[in-house]
Amino acid sequence: MKIAITGLTGFLGHYVAKKLFERDVHIQALIRDSSNVLHLQDYQKKITFHKGDLTDKETLKKFVQGADVVIHMAYERQGATFHEAANKDIKRFVEANLLGSIELLDAAKQGGIKQFIFISSCAVYGRIYPNIKLDELHPLMPDSNYGAYKVSVEAFCHSYYLSKAFDIAIFRPVGIYGLNPHLAHSAWYNIVKDIKHGGNVEVSDGGKVVNVEDVVRAIDLAIDNKETAGKIYNLADFYVDNMSIARMAKEMCPSQSNISGTPKQAINTIDNTQSRALGVRYAGIEGLKRYIRELISRI
Repeated sequence: MKIAITGLTGFLGHYVAKKLFERDVHIQALIRDSSNVLHLQDYQKKITFHKGDLTDKETLKKFVQGADVVIHMAYERQGATFHEAANKDIKRFVEANLLGSIELLDAAKQGGIKQFIFISSCAVYGRIYPNIKLDELHPLMPDSNYGAYKVSVEAFCHSYYLSKAFDIAIFRPVGIYGLNPHLAHSAWYNIVKDIKHGGNVEVSDGGKVVNVEDVVRAIDLAIDNKETAGKIYNLADFYVDNMSIARMAKEMCPSQSNISGTPKQAINTIDNTQSRALGVRYAGIEGLKRYIRELISRI
């Protein structure tokens, strides 16, 4: 099987590559000139790299050629955070990400791809209606440009699917945590580092999280799986506040750090029934503890 993947050089892409090479697959990866592929060197014999971007039609044509499945994870943000990139230069953002995604969908159709998997985001929900279950059928009213972009690509995915171009599967993860190949980019890195070194920390905020291995498992389960055709899956494990992360790290070190701040409570819960039915078994609090423990050992 050949799988064409965008975003392979990113955090999630690194884990997807590791998982897919447990299968007998060859990967065709779309990368930019500036992409760092050092963390993929163990797999390079099974990867064909295509240099270019989502706006280059000729490159996209070669990229999808002969592939059975496309997995679209790429998001051009030029070093900014997800939301900052969407607010910086809206014209550039739309051209590179939204129009680029549409070009990819069209190249996939022309190339005879059988399945298109899109990694969306729970940012599509935006405004949450308290009396409506927060599952995949909840109304979409994004409150950010990033969320609006994801909603738009989802809509185009459905359009191609309903016109019988190819099967689609869409995943909406919350905040993904796990060891990043670039360690300092790992979730809660600064909090854990300060705790380990005995520094005092002031924490706030929190968010819904999911382990990167659970996201990868969901993608793996969807590949070449007719049962996922046309479906959307929330990928969410639980809510955790940064105060809890700091306390967890302090217990594991141990540390003399003083922790201050106000714990932030969850406002709502995202339903993950559909992803559990697919076969995702979430890491839970024990998975989070394993991650914090490993992060401590590497700092």
